[in-house]
Amino acid sequence: MDRLVIPEPTNEVVVRVEPGRPARGELTLRNAMHTMPVAFRLQPAVRSRFAVRPHTGILAPLAAVTVEVVYLASAAPEGPGGGGGAGRGEDAFLLHSVVAPGAAVREPVTALDSVNPEWFSARRKQVFVDSGIRACFVGAAVAARLVEAGAVEALREVLDRSEPEWRAADAVDESGRTLLDLAVGLGRADIVQVLLEYGADADKPSRGRTPLETAAASGECLIAELLLANGATPAGSDALHVAAAAGHNDVLKLLLGKPASASPSSASSASFSCSFTSIDAAGRDGKTPLRLAAEAGRRDAVKALLAAGARADARCGADGGTALHAAARRGDEVIARLILANGAAGTAAVRDAAGKTAFEIAAEECHGGRIMDFLGLGEAILAAARKGEARAVRRAADGGASVEGRDAHGWTPLMRAAFKGRADTVRDLVDRGADMDATDAEGYTALHCAAEAGRADVVDLLLKSGANAKTTTVKGRSAAEVAAAAGKSRVVRLLEKAGGVGRKEVAEKTSPAAVVGKAGSLDRRRRGRKGSSGAIRFGGGKDGFETAAVAVGWSH
Repeated sequence: MDRLVIPEPTNEVVVRVEPGRPARGELTLRNAMHTMPVAFRLQPAVRSRFAVRPHTGILAPLAAVTVEVVYLASAAPEGPGGGGGAGRGEDAFLLHSVVAPGAAVREPVTALDSVNPEWFSARRKQVFVDSGIRACFVGAAVAARLVEAGAVEALREVLDRSEPEWRAADAVDESGRTLLDLAVGLGRADIVQVLLEYGADADKPSRGRTPLETAAASGECLIAELLLANGATPAGSDALHVAAAAGHNDVLKLLLGKPASASPSSASSASFSCSFTSIDAAGRDGKTPLRLAAEAGRRDAVKALLAAGARADARCGADGGTALHAAARRGDEVIARLILANGAAGTAAVRDAAGKTAFEIAAEECHGGRIMDFLGLGEAILAAARKGEARAVRRAADGGASVEGRDAHGWTPLMRAAFKGRADTVRDLVDRGADMDATDAEGYTALHCAAEAGRADVVDLLLKSGANAKTTTVKGRSAAEVAAAAGKSRVVRLLEKAGGVGRKEVAEKTSPAAVVGKAGSLDRRRRGRKGSSGAIRFGGGKDGFETAAVAVGWSH
């Protein structure tokens, strides 16, 4: 017999080293003798490196004891075998065993930590010495050092020796980073593959960021592909956003190629839900990938996102701006042109939370030159419509300006032209598809605007083009009633013929009390919207009732 005590299950002490807890392991020692008690002593080769409890004891025949080994050094081991200048020798243990003299032992284990050291002197008895016991280190602290060192095979060894319930591949180092996050950050696709093989969670966040987001931020396309192949889900992550902001187009195209949930029902909303992954979803900072790419000047990313269907008119972020607003703030004409060339109609007219267009943002930032000319098309078409400059309207529309753009009061070019009586401009805008039923905040259509201003030729043109004479404002007033209240009798007759009003209806809604009551609010609205400084005056000094009678062509 070469030894009296057998280490179980092997001659290795697996010491688990985790941040914030004692590094410890266990080893079972069993008496191999069937009839005689045996005394043992277990000592580390370097006593300052380990503590053993109990380090001595007497075992009854075939009895066993579990010994705890505590790692005392302050620095984490460099690998499963410990490492260091002295090699694995400093992690070895000496096991002495000897047949215990004297009477029979009644307890399975006795004399713990109190066996006479002279018993293990070879001068007194035959002492068996086992020098094959070694400490083997596992745990997050060890695995993290191996990841940082790029020691792939040693990392495999640590993962192999770890208990399944520890989930060693998902371990976190002392700074809170997962092993997968460390490997992705270092660009080590081989280590990422090993960790995934051992069951690492491809979606587990590390310091607020998923592995896929880390790969996207650093442009690691191969790693991103590995993560996606092993279950990483773009849903709910900012991977697309960080790839767009950093301009990592390979990763961006990889992510755009993955199925995504449907976009929000209203992509122009200032905020979006992050519970899905959509090309128009807002990230943690409230911004869409397209907005982030535009802010960072990533032209190729902007192009890829637009080609994949990103909405150029989507408002997002705390300021409610679009990607075009971001390009305007930078003075980036190339990105602005890309957005307008590939975006939805009316993108240039979209206003942020402060009510500003991209043109106004560019002006605030003092960006002169071509970007101002380019972005100014929306303002230009509104100004041209107001002035009745049909050629300027056509030029702005041909250059990309939307005929549905809005000014600060919510009026479209058609409303402006109709109110000013610019019949040629109205005809051109209608031919270009301007929405005749579009309304402002008070429910006014272009027909209401023309009727209020008494523009009979424009009213006639709009009616012949299909404008709905029965549309009412928020307060329930038709164009005919607006015209009647303003004393525009010719317009009222036109609208009456079109079926937009009846004599009885006008009589009821333009009674003295109704007209006088409405005149004040109408006057205030007109001053606010059109800059009129005077009150509405009815012709000939007639009161409201007389005016209404004249307006519809009958007397009381």
